Amino acid sequence: MHLKGIVTFSMIGAYCEDLINELTENGIELSEIRNKENIIYAETAAVNYPAVAKLSRKYGVRVRVKNRAGAYFRLAAFRQRPGLIAGVFVSAAMVLTMRLFVWHIEIHGNNVLSKDHILGLLEQNGFTAGVLANNTDALSAERNIMLASDKIRWINIEVNGSRADVYINENDDPERPEVDMKTPCNIVASRAGVIAETSVTSGKLMCEPGSGVAEGSVLVSGAVSSGTSLILVHSDAEIIADFNEEKRFVADYTTTEKVPADEMFTHRQMMIFGIVIPLDGNAADTANTFCTESTEQCRIAGFDIPVRIKTETYRKYKEITVTRTSDDVRKQLEQRLELYINNFLREYELIDIAKTYEETETGLALNAVIKLRGNIGVKKPIYEH
Repeated sequence: MHLKGIVTFSMIGAYCEDLINELTENGIELSEIRNKENIIYAETAAVNYPAVAKLSRKYGVRVRVKNRAGAYFRLAAFRQRPGLIAGVFVSAAMVLTMRLFVWHIEIHGNNVLSKDHILGLLEQNGFTAGVLANNTDALSAERNIMLASDKIRWINIEVNGSRADVYINENDDPERPEVDMKTPCNIVASRAGVIAETSVTSGKLMCEPGSGVAEGSVLVSGAVSSGTSLILVHSDAEIIADFNEEKRFVADYTTTEKVPADEMFTHRQMMIFGIVIPLDGNAADTANTFCTESTEQCRIAGFDIPVRIKTETYRKYKEITVTRTSDDVRKQLEQRLELYINNFLREYELIDIAKTYEETETGLALNAVIKLRGNIGVKKPIYEH
């Protein structure tokens, strides 16, 4: 679309050629000049047409406008409708302003904890619908929740425009808080097992190597005899035992999976003191997308300034149906077992793994009995036990 606007007009008269020559001498450009049935047609910029019409009277040539095209004439029409122009600007401002805030929060990875519980934790830590869409609030909420909640092992908040995706990993076996050295405590079994070796620094050992213990039983007592008296001490020991961890993994032969599509688009934002300002006004739908982002630090004369440019690259995904063979599903289950051991059991020594497979209605299940060796003693204040 020509920004200045183009006028197509006709010329009828005996001196059309003379008119065209003088217009050219005066710097008024004409284009698409053609003769059709003794009528000459031409095009010129909209701003030049008044001069064409004025000079045509000198040569007795009759000119008539045949067509108008370009943004010049569209804007001229809008000038007669100020309400429409105002509405367009207000709408654009609202769209840009809405993108400055998070309006939708989606929770991923929760099994035991409810969505409302997680949203409540986020709200308590300053991240809720209506908050500014910046990474500062997200990082602050992540740190505070990790410190305050023993039910969440890991949390990651990804802010994608006006949407926030919250990914969590629940803690199936929350670690107990460290017991202060001045607090009398027992050492109890965190799980059932067979004692392999013991090393007691303080407290009274209640089990011997080779003996079996139940989960929660006292391994080292903080109540010890001193002459004729019974005193309470802070027990300290390492109790190494052999124990089993049982885990079941299930996978279907046919699944629906997300794969990247060809459609991609980007959003660019300027971040100043935690405030996010959209740079492109891109209102494309970010639903059903994968998002990657990069941030560039702005510098002036070699010095960092508190301004960063964030580029978010979105790629649409599509859902496809995948059917795997029995061998492929077995490999998938093996990988999940290996990942589980590396993520959740890496503090223990791996002794052996017994694996059995069974068919389910829709796929295959792997039942694993993992034999481990490690410290099963945990401190528990005596007043709690």
